[in-house]
Amino acid sequence: MQPFGHRKALGPAFFAGIEATDDGQGDDTGVTVTFRAERLREYLDAAHPVMLVGFHAPTNGLFFAWVHRLAAAHSAEERMRWDFQQTVCLRLEEALRAREPDELLEEVRGFFGAREAVPEPAPVRVRLELPPGGISQEVHDAVASWLDTARPRVTLESGPAELVLEVAADWSTLRVAYSDLHHALPTSLPPEPSAEQAAGVVRLIAAMALSLAGLRDDAAALLVEALASSAWPGSTASRLLLQPVVWNVLFATEDFQDVLGAAEILAARELTPQAVLAARVGLEVLRSRPFVRGSEAPQRYRAMLKHLLERTNEAADRGALHAHLAQHLRVSGLGREAVHHLRLAAMNDLGHLQRDDWWSAMAGALLLRGCARQAVACYTYTATLSEDRRVTALLARAYFRLRRFSDADRLYAQWFDRNPELEPQRVLEHFTAPMLEQLFGSGHRQVGRAWKRASEAIILEDPWLQLAALQEALQWDPLCELAWAHYAQLKADMEPGLGANAWLARAILTGHRDVTACFKAMESLNHASGQAPGLLRISLLWFALRHHGEHFYEEAERQLTARSGGGPLGGYMEYLRGLEEPARTFFRHLDGTDEGLFPER
Repeated sequence: MQPFGHRKALGPAFFAGIEATDDGQGDDTGVTVTFRAERLREYLDAAHPVMLVGFHAPTNGLFFAWVHRLAAAHSAEERMRWDFQQTVCLRLEEALRAREPDELLEEVRGFFGAREAVPEPAPVRVRLELPPGGISQEVHDAVASWLDTARPRVTLESGPAELVLEVAADWSTLRVAYSDLHHALPTSLPPEPSAEQAAGVVRLIAAMALSLAGLRDDAAALLVEALASSAWPGSTASRLLLQPVVWNVLFATEDFQDVLGAAEILAARELTPQAVLAARVGLEVLRSRPFVRGSEAPQRYRAMLKHLLERTNEAADRGALHAHLAQHLRVSGLGREAVHHLRLAAMNDLGHLQRDDWWSAMAGALLLRGCARQAVACYTYTATLSEDRRVTALLARAYFRLRRFSDADRLYAQWFDRNPELEPQRVLEHFTAPMLEQLFGSGHRQVGRAWKRASEAIILEDPWLQLAALQEALQWDPLCELAWAHYAQLKADMEPGLGANAWLARAILTGHRDVTACFKAMESLNHASGQAPGLLRISLLWFALRHHGEHFYEEAERQLTARSGGGPLGGYMEYLRGLEEPARTFFRHLDGTDEGLFPER
């Protein structure tokens, strides 16, 4: 189904499944529908929103629910049972006739936005109203030529239009009208601007308006083109680019090249404050778009920041650029370089030392370098500047790396208690810390000695001697990745009852590069039931998909195929993929953060 108005699509398509019930399974407040579990799984896996509609014949009532919302309203355990049931009963209580079409369309758009699968936007007609006479025709022609690059998604019209841009008679404001939005924006233009000045400002504001209208990628490309032609030192357009709201256009786009293009143009023209704002957007895009991190974009971004630093003498700007560069280096796993640039940020602008994000970033960078004690000190100071519960989890992680498992367990328990915004890796460490404390105890990590013993152990042929040697290595350092990479499989083979704990520990320590460990840890939880195993499952899945994407499912299929001798895989693959939506729903607060968003498949 797709609603139309005036021969134009008003929004993306959605699907509706209608179930008639005349057997009395309902009343005037709702209806209960029963259908095959297989059908429900198809609906949940669909790339489009599915509306389930129930018709209650005795009352002539129509009730509905969005399938993805129904799933989110049920617990993970309930959703898991659906995989083993033949039929599913669901209650529909939303009265369809009471909902306005615009409300339904907004929910459809919300579905695509939540899945990062934004549908093809409908074309937008634009009407530009300029003061009569003077430079207006020249400005109109310049804007028309600029918009022409986005045809057919954007058209400039003289009649009815979805987006109206009306410039005041004295050129002081530009009123934007789109749907229910009506807002007058200052242009900063003089009463008698030149055609070039006026066209530059109109294009920048029009790009903002087109982004609001849903044409995000087109708006970003048009913004870069507008600043390329109009943003020069001393121009009105360049002053407008000092407003952070303008840069929301680039943050909304999926095309990182537009972000880099804008920053590089501004840097080349020595518009440093504007380039710093573009750099800030670039950092946020890199953090919130994992698929961008795998391209050449990170290297270009670092090169652009260093180029800006060479051209900038203002201390505050240099401090901001060093901080952006440090954050990006830290997210990329380059701890030593991140520490260096964080120090330079503080040396250029002492105000960074009053900010909790600087101390938290320094702690994270130190942890990457293996300086866990210094990281603890930084996280502890961060806690005095911020009441954010994430700081408690980060401090717990530092204690975890220091082999102070009892302290880590205590802090993780504080963070976990009634926390609606959990993080997958912290959840996994929270459940693993007491196990490591029980098996190996807290104390000093003897990293070199443990690594040497593990290296000796893995060449032993007798599995029992190898297991004993690996256990000895783990007594010296319970976080020795080399030891866990071999110990988990041996432990699972020889003592199956303890296999789940061993695989979970290996996944936490090596899973960022070891997809097999992620699958084995997930599989080891197959026979566990309850709330804690359910949370561990979705945390493991999120962790695996964040680091490995589709390769996790490929590894699962490979393992299962090898075990079955090429026979049918059963329903376990469908079960794993079915867990993805609950994981996305539970951890949706991580979207746009360093821990967020699975790589695109």
